Amino acid sequence: MAEILDMVRSRLAPRYTVEREIGAGGMAMVFLAVERTPPRKVAVKIMTPGLVTPAFRARFAREVELTSVLQHPHIVPVLAARECLFNPDGPHDLCYYVMPYIEGESLRHRLRREKRLPLAESLKITRDIAGALQYAHARRIIHRDLKPENILLSGTHALLTDFGIARMMSETLDPRTDINALGCVFHEMIAGAAPLGTAGPEVFRRALLDQGIGWGVIRRVEQVLCRALASESAERYSSVVQFATDLEQALHPGLRDRVAALFATT
Repeated sequence: MAEILDMVRSRLAPRYTVEREIGAGGMAMVFLAVERTPPRKVAVKIMTPGLVTPAFRARFAREVELTSVLQHPHIVPVLAARECLFNPDGPHDLCYYVMPYIEGESLRHRLRREKRLPLAESLKITRDIAGALQYAHARRIIHRDLKPENILLSGTHALLTDFGIARMMSETLDPRTDINALGCVFHEMIAGAAPLGTAGPEVFRRALLDQGIGWGVIRRVEQVLCRALASESAERYSSVVQFATDLEQALHPGLRDRVAALFATT
């Protein structure tokens, strides 16, 4: 790690001052850095050494290409990218890109700490991410890896990140993939667990009852969620906005026009 950090610092100077590692996964490491001009904190995502094969490089380039066209308030953008960060004197051949540094935490970290979130907050996060997905879907991009780890919480806003395995829409790949995943995220925020097993509905209902939510609202929310989570793709919502709108209306019947307006400018 020290060798990689020294190399990154050397290669990114003088434009960036790399401070420290702030995250790591099976495929990447993320470093906090300060950009000199304009002066701002950024996050530099470095692909894990050993994975930079020609196929991986192509995937990285595709991720940067797709994400670079997405400019939305609830999507973490790519600020700059290089396909390789190459050290001719060492064994590493690293891919990286630069993103804004988001003050806050991932939804996964929040759920590990609190396990469950209030319905109103869960709905707000779902609405933010639905808006981000609608924007991407309108540009024929499917995220394909939506999960709490890829949702960042900053203040009152939720942001979508990591389009690493995103794909362009095709006849067999459409928004229903992301809609199902967003339904799973919503379920986990409420129930504290993914919607798996026969106990799932009961756990979900009990979590809402514990928040003081009435049975009428619970039934309406369940109907919407069941459609998003349908095992047959054709039975799911075809529009992420329709899913989010129906969720909102399940809590506030009769306010469809106001709810739909939330996405009108997305």
